[in-house]
Amino acid sequence: MSSDNVQDYLNKGMYGANQTNPEERRKYLGSLRERIYLSMTIEQVISKNYLSTLKKEITAHPNHTLLLNGTIDMENLETYIQLSNQLNCPFRMVSDENAKKTSIGLVYVAKEAVNVEVIDVSKKQKPAEETTAEKKAPEKKSFFKRFFS
Repeated sequence: MSSDNVQDYLNKGMYGANQTNPEERRKYLGSLRERIYLSMTIEQVISKNYLSTLKKEITAHPNHTLLLNGTIDMENLETYIQLSNQLNCPFRMVSDENAKKTSIGLVYVAKEAVNVEVIDVSKKQKPAEETTAEKKAPEKKSFFKRFFS
């Protein structure tokens, strides 16, 4: 055995196998960006304003996995676990040290690359509160338009 092979073997035993894109894996709960259909931050998970978008994404792309950040309280994750059970979508709780460091709270991920351009849930749909507030606000006419139109 050459010294390079021995060193590789020792490094693998001491530090684990080499991973591709370790920064990406730390950010997206152990997955790669190219495999993600939808991602939500911890604040978005807690707010529960994006449940309908998540449901649409799971029904549009079935048979994939929902990764949940295990550092979030179970009270906030119950709704997402129930939704995944209703839609027969497997889920996994990720609670390693990387989950404590990331701002991502939920990821809907495939086993292979899907290369979806927009994965941020806020860019796919506005929250329900914002859309109803926008609809309720009537357009105000200026002073001159009220009298001369």
